[in-house]
Amino acid sequence: MRYDLADVFTDTPLGGNQLAVFTELTAVDATAMQAIALEMNLSETVFLRPAEAGGDVRAKLYSTVCEVDFAGHPLLGTAAVLAQHLVAEETTLRVETNVGIVPVTTRRLAEDRYTAWMRQPHPKISPVPDEQAAQLLAVLDLEQSLLPVTLYDAGIPHLYLMTDSPEAVRAIIPDFPALGRAAGESRARINVFALTGPTTAVTRMFSPYDRVPEDPACGSAAGPLAAHLVRHRLLASGVQLTLSQGEAVNRPSTLYAQAVADQDDIQSIDVGGGVCLIGSGRLRLPGPGGGAARPADRTVTA
Repeated sequence: MRYDLADVFTDTPLGGNQLAVFTELTAVDATAMQAIALEMNLSETVFLRPAEAGGDVRAKLYSTVCEVDFAGHPLLGTAAVLAQHLVAEETTLRVETNVGIVPVTTRRLAEDRYTAWMRQPHPKISPVPDEQAAQLLAVLDLEQSLLPVTLYDAGIPHLYLMTDSPEAVRAIIPDFPALGRAAGESRARINVFALTGPTTAVTRMFSPYDRVPEDPACGSAAGPLAAHLVRHRLLASGVQLTLSQGEAVNRPSTLYAQAVADQDDIQSIDVGGGVCLIGSGRLRLPGPGGGAARPADRTVTA
């Protein structure tokens, strides 16, 4: 099984969020895909399949512990991996996910460097009960959130808490079991952020349920974060937000997000960043009869 490796939300190899994309249509089931994702031990691993619903390709997304319906850096990285086989300098691919088709536009900067932007699904927005918000703040050792603690869900649920300084964000020492209990039945990822300027912020995302408990760069969280700020009038609608993430896990990352919204409605959310293609390889697995895995019928190249 061939795979490509990419670093997403960075213009420098060995930064950003790591990704493996399996491009060959090798016959493996959900159990095998989950085991392979654990073997790769990255935030997410992507397995490509033929399109089924009018898109260009279907992406199956797996964390180290479960299939996920939607994620940000895997779709941007997948589009760049596929774009390397295309002639055009700029291309848009319609990637099928469990929450629908996500268009991703890539632009080639060099042989192995790309920028990629995606139009994200609109998230469902839910208030967080005061008791749960207080529990989250206590676990994070924060006195308050400057904006209401809110749950956004576009395929992966995310909770957002806003501190008054980037130093407070950087100082957090996460207690992951306690964070998992505080997130409750939603099993949401917990995002803590602070503004560093009118259109810039630093953020950290904690995922108590995965073997990668702090994400270096979370695209599925960046879009709702921009919408959250626009809804509360801390960011103008349609203005690009620049997010710094990953410093705490030695994977410096830069994410860009833009939301067109008002207090009550979200019209669009776009998230983008750099992608570095850093390598490729093959994984050898036993087949059903104990021999080598069946050769792939073909490789997905969009």
